[in-house]
Amino acid sequence: MQNPMYIYAVAFVIFLALAFKFGRKPALDWIDGEIAKIRSELDSARALRAEAEAALAECKAKQARAEADAKSIVANAQQQVEAMRKKAESDLATSLARHSQLAAERIRMAEADAIADVRAAAINAAMDIARKKLTDNLSDADAARLVDQAIADIPAMKAAKPKAA
Repeated sequence: MQNPMYIYAVAFVIFLALAFKFGRKPALDWIDGEIAKIRSELDSARALRAEAEAALAECKAKQARAEADAKSIVANAQQQVEAMRKKAESDLATSLARHSQLAAERIRMAEADAIADVRAAAINAAMDIARKKLTDNLSDADAARLVDQAIADIPAMKAAKPKAA
């Protein structure tokens, strides 16, 4: 007992015995508390994970609905564009046909006017030639007789309706 190491060893063993006797329960309680905290955190983490998975599934479903809606909108827009294109083509064809018909009608009217102008010019030229021939070859007595005959034919000309060219 004279050795101080022996006293230190006995004191250490007594300390361990006392620490085991009095410190075991609080240490176990502290460990149990930490285990309970960890379990609680794990349960909370599991609940959060379940919520996150549910939110992810909901987001995926919303994304799928949004994609379907977008496809529907695009398809609808394409149908509307196609309908507008067809309507524009038919409107253009109708307009071109109408303009073509108007142009053809104007050409017919211009032809009729040109023919009437040519006829009038031919008639005027023929009348000028006839007038010149008549004045050159007609005597005064024959001219008076023709004027009297023309005056007599005026009532008959009024009764006759003029014909269109």
